[in-house]
Amino acid sequence: MASRSTFLVLLVAALSAFVYPRISLLKSFYYNAPERLVQVNNIGSYEVKFGDKLRSCEDVILIESKGVAIVACDPGRERWNTVMGIFLPEPVPGAELYIWEYAQLDDDKALTRLEIVDYAPGEDLHTLGLAFDEDTSSLFIANHRHDGSRVDVFHLDFEDHTLRHAHSVQHPLIHGPNSILLVNSHEFYVTNDHYFLAKDHLIFSKLETFTSFPTGTLVHVDMLPLLQDPASAANAEVVARLPFANGIELVNETTLAVASTNSASIRLYGVTPPPAGSNGRHPTLSPVARIPLGFLPDNLSKSSDGAIIVAGHPHAISLGKFAASRHICNSPEELAKTEPSAREVCDKMKAGSWVSQWTEAEGVKDLYVGTDYPTSSTAARDLGRKTGIISGLYAKGLLVWRD
Repeated sequence: MASRSTFLVLLVAALSAFVYPRISLLKSFYYNAPERLVQVNNIGSYEVKFGDKLRSCEDVILIESKGVAIVACDPGRERWNTVMGIFLPEPVPGAELYIWEYAQLDDDKALTRLEIVDYAPGEDLHTLGLAFDEDTSSLFIANHRHDGSRVDVFHLDFEDHTLRHAHSVQHPLIHGPNSILLVNSHEFYVTNDHYFLAKDHLIFSKLETFTSFPTGTLVHVDMLPLLQDPASAANAEVVARLPFANGIELVNETTLAVASTNSASIRLYGVTPPPAGSNGRHPTLSPVARIPLGFLPDNLSKSSDGAIIVAGHPHAISLGKFAASRHICNSPEELAKTEPSAREVCDKMKAGSWVSQWTEAEGVKDLYVGTDYPTSSTAARDLGRKTGIISGLYAKGLLVWRD
């Protein structure tokens, strides 16, 4: 009898340990559904720009010194999404990258598509996270190509509006790159959201997402060996493990913030650099804090006042349905083949967006929650120019607000 009671106590303890950290996530399945989502607007007036030109823009980064945004849009995500497990037959168009001079008033002249040069696979470019090094004018792109994911590095020429391919960083530890944070021109952190990639192990990948096991990784990469000898490999090491590692940003010189999507939280890590002169060594990361959220965080950015801006998804179920329908809803050819009822579903289907900011002093403050603009994946803000931009994983255009 005692052994049975002991077993029950252990079972309840195990279930509690599994369920308790996921309570907010479980509640979101009901309360954050589009029809019940409580709308929040702390950004003032906003509008959706370029809805007829851009779609499925996962990441946007602001170069405030130039007053421009670099936007990566991948319509091919409707048929090829290695994170969410959408794999449909060809054709799968490649990603497009744009520069938007957001300080200009004439949007038609301010938005320019970048020409990609010297990139051998052609259109097999499928963008996730971006990072930009101003000193070398290098754009780092997490790229989920069909033949294997990698981080590709391009030289950005602002005058010619070209991206010239410079390097591809491939490594067994960079198997599912999601978000990138630069340390300098040759060092960066990169997150891998899953251990099991959906394109190779769909069931295990889904199970990994559901259980929230800490099998996502944060990897520190030094590509100096590759720069010195193209035949060499980059030096990489896993420095942290967490569930569904996603967006990453520097809070201060000694603290990193990493979005943990399926645990609805931000994880903070203290960073201890390697000893001086220890070539090939990597920093050491120690968990500092967990910041719970009411939504699934995607990418992170940092505004000039030190606030961490978090964009993400209120409701996993509606996000999945929205994503799975875009290859039909955004294609006149596919729509023409469907029943009228399917077209009506496309017109009525909604997926929410949620953007918050976090500071150590004030905690989490919601900026925008709503369904006017779907599937927010990144938000960035230029305080000097009083401009904010939200990009959407499966949205058309960009949501822009002016303070």
